[in-house]
Amino acid sequence: MVKHDTLPSNTAILRWRDAFLALNQERLDATRSQMTKRQQAVIDVLAVLLHVNHPRLPGFVTADTPCGVRGFTPSIAQRSALHTLARGVQLPRDPAHRSIHALYLMGSLGSVAQSSSSDLDVWVCHDELLRPQHLAALRQKCDLIEQWAAQQNCEVHFFLMNLTEFRQGQSRSADGEDCGSTQHLLLLDEFYRSALWLAGACPRWWAIPLSEETRADSYWQRLVDNHIVSVDQWLDVGSIATIPAAEFVGAGLWQLNKGLANPYKSLLKLLLTRHYASQYPRIRPLCWDLKEQVQNGGANFKNCDAYRLMLGRIQQQLQQEGNAQRVELVRRAFYYKADLPLTELNKGQRDGWRAQELLALTSEWGWDQNQLIALDQRQHWSPQTVSRERNALVSEMLSSYRYLAIFSQRYASRIHIQPRDLKVLGNRLTAAFETRPGKIIQINPGIRSELEQEKITLNLKNSHWQLYPGPWRPNDNQAPLRQSESLVELLAFARYNGLLHDYTQIALYPQHNSLTQYELRELLGVMKQLPSPKLNNSALTAEAYPLALHIFVNAGVDPQHQLSRRGMQKISNRDDSLGYSSTRENLVHTADVLSINSWGEWQVSRYEGHSAIADILAQMLTHRELARQQGWPEWYVHCHCVSRAIAIRERVTELLTDVTTHFSQPQPSPYLLQIGADYHLLEIRQRKLHIEHAESPQALLTLLARPRKRYQTWQLDRHALPDSPLRLILEESRSGIWQVYYWRDKDYIFVYVCDERGALFFQQWPESDLRQWLIPLLRFMYRLDQRWQYSQNRVQARPIKLAELKLKPLSYEFECERRRMPDDVQLPAAIDLHAVIDNQRHMTFYCNGQEFRQSMYGDQLFSNVANHVRELRHNAAAYDCRLTDLILADNEQLVAHLTVRQRLEKRLSETLISTPI
Repeated sequence: MVKHDTLPSNTAILRWRDAFLALNQERLDATRSQMTKRQQAVIDVLAVLLHVNHPRLPGFVTADTPCGVRGFTPSIAQRSALHTLARGVQLPRDPAHRSIHALYLMGSLGSVAQSSSSDLDVWVCHDELLRPQHLAALRQKCDLIEQWAAQQNCEVHFFLMNLTEFRQGQSRSADGEDCGSTQHLLLLDEFYRSALWLAGACPRWWAIPLSEETRADSYWQRLVDNHIVSVDQWLDVGSIATIPAAEFVGAGLWQLNKGLANPYKSLLKLLLTRHYASQYPRIRPLCWDLKEQVQNGGANFKNCDAYRLMLGRIQQQLQQEGNAQRVELVRRAFYYKADLPLTELNKGQRDGWRAQELLALTSEWGWDQNQLIALDQRQHWSPQTVSRERNALVSEMLSSYRYLAIFSQRYASRIHIQPRDLKVLGNRLTAAFETRPGKIIQINPGIRSELEQEKITLNLKNSHWQLYPGPWRPNDNQAPLRQSESLVELLAFARYNGLLHDYTQIALYPQHNSLTQYELRELLGVMKQLPSPKLNNSALTAEAYPLALHIFVNAGVDPQHQLSRRGMQKISNRDDSLGYSSTRENLVHTADVLSINSWGEWQVSRYEGHSAIADILAQMLTHRELARQQGWPEWYVHCHCVSRAIAIRERVTELLTDVTTHFSQPQPSPYLLQIGADYHLLEIRQRKLHIEHAESPQALLTLLARPRKRYQTWQLDRHALPDSPLRLILEESRSGIWQVYYWRDKDYIFVYVCDERGALFFQQWPESDLRQWLIPLLRFMYRLDQRWQYSQNRVQARPIKLAELKLKPLSYEFECERRRMPDDVQLPAAIDLHAVIDNQRHMTFYCNGQEFRQSMYGDQLFSNVANHVRELRHNAAAYDCRLTDLILADNEQLVAHLTVRQRLEKRLSETLISTPI
């Protein structure tokens, strides 16, 4: 505990204050020296404009708007600047109530990092008791002053500061220019080492010796109690005994987000935060170093430069870690933050104090003239160099953030950031930095002002496209800026990163490939019309969702290249681009989908081969639930290939329209699509899309035979199954009835059975007497229905429809002719042969009452049954066996019974034929 006699005298306190004020004046003079006359005038009159209300002065709202700065009396220089601004204006009497405690300038002002583009961030520390309407008026007054300053070519931002809330760690959201809810004491540390006092009360922090930082509040109270300080002359902005672990992750997130536009400045601040974390729990804030120099004497604006103090700490730690590349990166970041190209200065600029300081630093770093010239040519860097620099910056920033995240998990039970800010900042970082195949990354986060190229070269090598900015020849030893199988990805990359312009020329290598100049022009036209990436915080509070999909079909691909090479094209009256000509060629060979989402992300997904269209549909339908709430994203189909481009575009557009319309229904039925010789079945099950593929008609029949829990109609694509009886059968299926179709074709009879839920069974018979095949099948179905009618408590028998399929004359389409049910179906079979399969899959046959158990006959079961059937026949002919009934344990599905019946009958018949008489 500090004793009373260790308290400093009032003289010592005043000496410290005067030392801070002297440093403050040096910094203000240094600040003004970097400004134009008009900008100097702005900084000279800021305090006066906030001190009074006058109709002829900028910022006037009403005579009652809060104003008046505590303890402020305009100086002669300020009055002179005011009269220059508004001649003849007489300052009114001092306001009765001074609503503003103090004014401070924040940022890089007065430091070597101040540049011509540095703005003025003004903290307006106001009376905490101001009512909301008065605060609104003060905000309006500040806005008007900002607008006037902008007319003077001076960018000013006012921040209304309620210091009670600030000391309690409350701040604004991450939407604005402040640090949001992410940090408090880190911001206070920056304030104390860099803020310039303009007017009003001085920070009481100046009056607290460094040794008493950890107990500043009690120490201050003792100063007050002993009448060593006058409370009215000082302002409690807050004490900074240490920096809590809970602030570091939020600060890291904030700086990463700021780094999207200004990576060099953000890198410095992020590395300082990481440095502080490495000192935990014995953190020594930089503002302590500044206070120590000031209170010990000998401080000046150069050795107390806020940015040089920061650079010194960071450099020291990185040099101790032994990574020279990281040290050089930090030095570049400092150099670019200063924004003073040393090789491009005129004599007056070279003689300025900032240039002299920066020259001394670069000399100390060992930078020669050539290195400085290369750095100062940043606005002319190649996109490859910009990309490498971006990668170095992003790698270092993300590494520092991960360090802070791990640190916080270890030491912080909770983090100082509002949930909304955490979500917004985190999602913005995901959009900017997350990498995945096909995602278009911004390579120029404020490194160059623009990347527009007069010429771009595209080279096709080993099925991969390569993008070279500027002119290029095949023998050049130059690495491409980007390469991909997708031409669309490269063009989108060029557009997203600003390489493309109206005057940009594109060179193609090799000159003879499937990408024609016409197609390239069309693709570029589409890319140039795409809106520039935009991002707003409201979108970042929710999950990303697609706003637009641009589907590029056959980009750089000729779907009929073998014929086109010979100057030919296949012509057919079957003009479906997904099943062209009698060979059903799929003319969609590739599809590149450019997705633009609500977070401003661009993603190119490339699909190739027979499943490309199905893959596009899968991508679109993943957003079905969202689309049913707010509509499908806008989508556009682009196709400019050599062969049948218009027909392909129209067909794909038609298909997408049909599919999205169909799946917008609450409970859409399965959708069957035929592409080339392949089939794709799209179905929603448990609110998720399932796509199943069949590579042949047989595989499709297997899909259609699957048991279904409930009846659903089949939605057939308008061009699917054009010459198959399946189209008519699936369209004719009805709920609750069984349907049997047969079609005679040459030497075979094709039989299709649709059950009450739309599942389909198929069987092929050799052409012979139709009745010998059809009647046993129908008799079997009647027998099943009779038994299930009782178990299902149905009053009536299930209707069974019988129909024959025939081709229409001169057509590939089928028609259906209803047939009467044969009378013999109701008669019993001469041989009653039925089977029972239990839960353990044990099989038992009953043949005219004779039982044949698998447990008894084992492997000889089928041969014994076959022999018994032969004995019951009037002749010994070995024709096929027919089951009259089948019982499957816990199964009442027709297709399952027909499938098992077919398998059992085949084995019995084969056994019957192979068994000697």
